[in-house]
Amino acid sequence: MPHWSDDSPVGGAALRDLLADVHGHVLFAGPHDPELIDAVPAREVTVLVRGVPDAEALAARYADRPGMRICCGSLEKLAAEAAYDTVVALDGLDRTGSTETADLPWPAALAQLLAVLRPGGRLLLGLTNPLGLHRLYSAPATPGWAATDDLVPAGPEPLHAHLREAGLTVLHDYAAYPDPLAPTTLVSGTALTDPDLHGVLTSALRRAGLPPGPLPADPRPLAAGLLRHRLAAGLAPAWIVVAARPGHRSPALPEALLADGGPVVRLRRDARGWWWDPSGAPVPVGRCLHDAVLAAAGSPGHPELRTLLTTWQSGPCATIDADRIVVAPDGTLHPLPTATAPGSRTSALHRLAAALHSEGLAELWPADDTVGLLAAMSGTEITPLAVTPSTPETLRELRDAHDRLAQQVSEARAQLAWYEQRTATLQRDLSRAHRIIAVLKGTAPGIAAKAVLDGARTGKRLARAAIRRFRA
Repeated sequence: MPHWSDDSPVGGAALRDLLADVHGHVLFAGPHDPELIDAVPAREVTVLVRGVPDAEALAARYADRPGMRICCGSLEKLAAEAAYDTVVALDGLDRTGSTETADLPWPAALAQLLAVLRPGGRLLLGLTNPLGLHRLYSAPATPGWAATDDLVPAGPEPLHAHLREAGLTVLHDYAAYPDPLAPTTLVSGTALTDPDLHGVLTSALRRAGLPPGPLPADPRPLAAGLLRHRLAAGLAPAWIVVAARPGHRSPALPEALLADGGPVVRLRRDARGWWWDPSGAPVPVGRCLHDAVLAAAGSPGHPELRTLLTTWQSGPCATIDADRIVVAPDGTLHPLPTATAPGSRTSALHRLAAALHSEGLAELWPADDTVGLLAAMSGTEITPLAVTPSTPETLRELRDAHDRLAQQVSEARAQLAWYEQRTATLQRDLSRAHRIIAVLKGTAPGIAAKAVLDGARTGKRLARAAIRRFRA
């Protein structure tokens, strides 16, 4: 496609970490961020894109890298021979065809891709979920020209079945959040179904970020709810599968990869249980403090909320955000690994107060002094701050901001109408007083009073003149 360029290639730190141990002759099929290609330590790399501008840009970027080969066209351009040890198609198969060939159904495109995979080779394949959380919480899309392929697998299990029928063994599967093209959180099905990890994974999903584009509402609270009800895998924005042909040998992959703005944190599992990689520290078991506080904030009397806030603000975790802390069953707090430096007590309570309003508890917590209330309940002395509205990020926040402004305008109009009515009443009373005074001036008592007043004024002027002459 000589004048076509695929925008928004798949990428991100979590996917870079996933490709860190890729070896042998590697094929990238479809648009991938060059940083993903740079992360592959293999000496021989082939990149297949369908747009000539993309191919030229990649050729210029890797002109000095030995073993790099750039191909332009569809999958049919590849020689139908098993030439690659690893095939990477993290963007899926939708953007691997071009106008020079007929559109292939998804199973046929997968067969072509697997035809070039050697025995013992490994496939890293991505699949976007058309009913993922990012689509459910996105604005209505503009109708496009692409046709719908009914043969695309409609979930992780159908995807696994396709790969098994093709003779591959599924080594790992990941649910990708929050965006199919730039996931920051990759979690395996095993980790998603383990209740011991709900606190850690709830924290990860809350900090995963937002998908691009206008959103009707923030999907992160719902993602935490999907985890509790074991729906996080089925409604994930995308699925990533690592599969291999018989005879494959490679290091074991982690059960989860969490990119939080710094080095990627991995979760692994062995006979010891769950632990962080590379530190080797055990993963804490319990609830996310953020969710525990939100649940307690809606209960009458708030006894549990007072306990949670006091434990949080009286210990070493006081400056860490609530969504980065796990509450163990015995009530102890465990901070999670993060690349973000801790803030202050005020900032941590301020972000928690903002969450109380953004997640449906605004009627129970007044916006003008929520931080002060939280600080008082936790026994902390800080400078109270009002919950200032942040820049709206979702359509729901825009609607709420519109409703607040509409109410303020309505109140201002009511006050203006009252002042206008009051001013009109005063003007009528003043006009009536002027008319009464004019009538009184024409009566005998009024004329006499005016004469006395004029005489007093004349005497006052003469007295002032005499005093000035005396002083001179």
